[in-house]
Amino acid sequence: MSVGAGSYYVDLGFNGCIYRQYVNVTTTQAPTINRIEVLGYNATVFASGGTPPYQYSLNGIDYQASNVFTGLSRGMHIVYVLGADGCTPVIKEFLVLNLINAITPNNDGINGVLNYSDLRIKQDVSIEVVDRYGALVYRSADKNYIWDGKLNGRLPELTGIY
Repeated sequence: MSVGAGSYYVDLGFNGCIYRQYVNVTTTQAPTINRIEVLGYNATVFASGGTPPYQYSLNGIDYQASNVFTGLSRGMHIVYVLGADGCTPVIKEFLVLNLINAITPNNDGINGVLNYSDLRIKQDVSIEVVDRYGALVYRSADKNYIWDGKLNGRLPELTGIY
């Protein structure tokens, strides 16, 4: 039989005597993942609530006491945070993004395409690319975060804008 949270009692009988035992049934408070800070290929997970100390995992099997993960690969990851009570972990996705600060769309095959397609899991993301004069050459739309380096179908050296 399963009961919800609340105050209950159990009557225990022995030799004609009844002993009443009072019990309080409470729900376990799960931890909350407040934020995940990603710096380069490292992530730090910040949690609160629930029953500390917390255990942290990237696969839901192998847990560690440290809230820091290093040497992560680019792409999507899932972090699991488990409270000391050992109940069900809380889960949150995060992204290690390949940020580049230079785009050289000159058809040499190096840094010619901007691909931030992993950002589609995020809310309210907007990417804009401007030329050296501040003129807009690309704006993301409909969760498409890939720019082929072209303006109106032409590479920049052909348009003369860069």
